[in-house]
Amino acid sequence: MAHTIETTNLKRAWPTGFKLGPINFTALEGETIAVFGKNGAGKSTFFQLLSGSVDRTDGEIRILGHKMSPDATTLRRRVGYLPQESTLPDWTTPDEILSYAAKLLELSDPCAAVETELKRWDALEWRHRPICKSSHGMQRRIGLAVAMIHDPDLLILDEPFNALDIVNSRTLSQLIRDRAARHKTTLISIHTPLLAAELCPRSILLENGQLSELSAWPDLPLLERASLIETRFFGGTR
Repeated sequence: MAHTIETTNLKRAWPTGFKLGPINFTALEGETIAVFGKNGAGKSTFFQLLSGSVDRTDGEIRILGHKMSPDATTLRRRVGYLPQESTLPDWTTPDEILSYAAKLLELSDPCAAVETELKRWDALEWRHRPICKSSHGMQRRIGLAVAMIHDPDLLILDEPFNALDIVNSRTLSQLIRDRAARHKTTLISIHTPLLAAELCPRSILLENGQLSELSAWPDLPLLERASLIETRFFGGTR
């Protein structure tokens, strides 16, 4: 299979002194990868770089065989990104936000795409309510709808299950599995080891800006995968 992601000596330095990298990482078409790490370990910076939201300090990022940067507008349309914190303008409605996203992404049938996402995330009843008057869970669902409305080749989700109820958590889990079956790549930051074990055949760990592969993960049974994360964070390295 072809590579969806390739990074070579990727680095990003912030004025605060935090440095990410160097990171050498590849992801293949159809892989679903869990990304673990404590707060401040560099997960969000890594995701921002891969999505083209911020530029690298050094090194190279290739997404779907092309160089990624904030200026790579055509390539960025092939990526879906859900940040950890909502960036939705709170004075707009779900209908307005999704309609704008669909047109910006130049979808062939924007109206149909909007209706599909509103229905998928059980938001039809709230489509004309301003985001600021919606629950945190609804805001998360609309964020997911924006990230997925164009069925991107690469989907990057930063703690997507936060604030989702049991029904929408199941919807998201099924969509992630469906993407893998259709050879689309998904990276997910998850704080629940058992959920990650169920959804992700591969996992990586970010610590102090450095990335490592949890090489034992793919060959372990479900419960042992979850235990591996517990061991890594609370009982030493495995």
